[in-house]
Amino acid sequence: MPDERLEAAQDIYSAIAQVQLRASKGQTPHVETRIRLLPGVSIARVRASSLHAERKSPEVTDGNDDITFLIHPGGPGGWVSHLQAHDSLACTPGRARIVLNHQSGSVDFKGDQVNFLSVAFSRDRLMPLIRHLDPLPKTLLPSGEALQHLTGLALSLTHQQDALDGQSTAHVSEQMLELASLAVGANPGAKIRAQRGGLREARLKAIKADINAHARRPLSLEELAKRHSVSASYIRALFTNEGTSFTDYLLEQRMLRAFDALTSRHMAHKSVSEIAFANGFNHLSWFYRAFRQRFGVTPGDAREITRQTIKP
Repeated sequence: MPDERLEAAQDIYSAIAQVQLRASKGQTPHVETRIRLLPGVSIARVRASSLHAERKSPEVTDGNDDITFLIHPGGPGGWVSHLQAHDSLACTPGRARIVLNHQSGSVDFKGDQVNFLSVAFSRDRLMPLIRHLDPLPKTLLPSGEALQHLTGLALSLTHQQDALDGQSTAHVSEQMLELASLAVGANPGAKIRAQRGGLREARLKAIKADINAHARRPLSLEELAKRHSVSASYIRALFTNEGTSFTDYLLEQRMLRAFDALTSRHMAHKSVSEIAFANGFNHLSWFYRAFRQRFGVTPGDAREITRQTIKP
């Protein structure tokens, strides 16, 4: 029933903020919500049909004075936010609006399947990191690097099913706070800490994901640096701080892919050379030496062991 769906969604979203949901008359609403709660940070990823979400009195009297990022993570549809004493703004993909939860406001979802991301920060934790708060709700935040990383991290957390341990939870919470401060304008001290901490970590994660996605083809450090708008020396430093290098990390990804292919019965019709070349190796003799050094067996031995294992 439509009313039951709205009530269920409202109960879930109350974990973050007291919000009243309303669908157009006669419309059957569709609402999917994923919640992730961290120390000082509350995340909600919502996918909904056309809907009106409202936070007014008595909702604003619940004592929640969080600073919330309303983010459009991309996809079809859109939404418009309305805030007390401010202009209504239509949020475009990749951008965000800052909402102060002690003020009333609402959001109108427009479309059959609208994506919406809410990331709420404790005022006590975020305020000391930023320069100015009052102007922020007046305009949309631009789609800058810090906001992109914040969005990606929040989305990944709502997709994860496993629980983080206490240390990891506190670390991720701190990283999100640092990215948020950079997105809205960090004060000088917080900016330096965030650039050395949360932003550097987010960049390394994005660079590793890029390498993982393109490991099978030729990939130069300069090409990677250009794609991520950093210098080649910056990427070298990122990997050095992890006790490795760009070259070694790329080699490891290619080795793992080659090993998976050689030990897969679905790739049994492929020769060792075909698998090596398909996974980014240009010199077969070097591939054999590197493979044996990494796994302790030759490529042929790895394939033969697998064949013997899967024999009936």
